[in-house]
Amino acid sequence: MDKNCAEAAPKTYKYLIDKFGEEKIRSRYEWLNDLLEDFVNKRKLQDKVVISDDILKHVIVDYFVDIDRLKEFQDIKKVHESKIYAYLSYWLLRHKVFQITVPSQVAELVFINEEFVSCFLRSYLFSEPESVSILENQQKKVNSFVETMLYHFRYREYSAKNIELMILAFQAGCGYQYSADHQK
Repeated sequence: MDKNCAEAAPKTYKYLIDKFGEEKIRSRYEWLNDLLEDFVNKRKLQDKVVISDDILKHVIVDYFVDIDRLKEFQDIKKVHESKIYAYLSYWLLRHKVFQITVPSQVAELVFINEEFVSCFLRSYLFSEPESVSILENQQKKVNSFVETMLYHFRYREYSAKNIELMILAFQAGCGYQYSADHQK
């Protein structure tokens, strides 16, 4: 995050730097920006969309405001990864970091922000363990989950809370399946 970010934030939000530290805020910004750039590069969208730096800064500020409120209200010391992914996803969806630069291809790109968030969450949900390949007879269920998640972000109401619940439900299903597979 550039040095002007702190000055660009409304004075009421400068307390975030004191609470979280400039390095943590910068680190979260850079991590997310790198993921966004990777997504654009892998899909060869460099000439079709831009990552709005101003909007990304708003995403980061809004995310940390929410996390600060949660930590205070729920007396949380260390935020669980599910909350990190849920609240970042929510603000990415809400603010639409990707901006389309080619009006002639709007139809194919209209849901680019939702596609990114779906990929973002999928990479988190399917990261442990990374080496697991989906069995062919289970692929339909997994694909249905991923497609429904994208559909939900495109056409349904969402909140950080229901995104977090979706993440936790997926993880609970994985835990249940692991338990079922390892019964004596």
